[in-house]
Amino acid sequence: MGTGQNRNRNLYGWAVVMVLGILYQDCCYGRCPEDELYTREKSANVVLTGTVEEIMNMDPVHNTYSCKVRVWRYLKGRTTVNGNTLLDGGNKVMIGGFGEPGICDNQVATGDTRIFFVNMAPEYMWPSHKNELMLNSSLMRITLRNLEEVEHCVE
Repeated sequence: MGTGQNRNRNLYGWAVVMVLGILYQDCCYGRCPEDELYTREKSANVVLTGTVEEIMNMDPVHNTYSCKVRVWRYLKGRTTVNGNTLLDGGNKVMIGGFGEPGICDNQVATGDTRIFFVNMAPEYMWPSHKNELMLNSSLMRITLRNLEEVEHCVE
């Protein structure tokens, strides 16, 4: 009789351990903490839509890279992007910070079209990132709903 109770107790103990492990994994590994859209928009000086044309400046140590992005539309901060920042006749910009571990959705491929939340590169990142925009928060896929939500925050 004691052996059956011990077996049930052991099974119960393992079940508790497994459930706690799954909850811990969902809590700490399965999700990336991201600020609300309103906060992300307010902390970015420039919000734009664009298509990644070229991936460059790969840093093998930090696993970060920059991209040349064709700008389709500025949702915020058009005047912040000056002549030194604009490339190839004024419709492209360089955006860095892809691969940054502090930004959840930070990976792109050539041809990806996204909503970018960016700021000018701070002076401590010069000269390698001078006149470059830097990702400020996660990229957003372009959908009608996402565009409407971002436009609503910008207004």
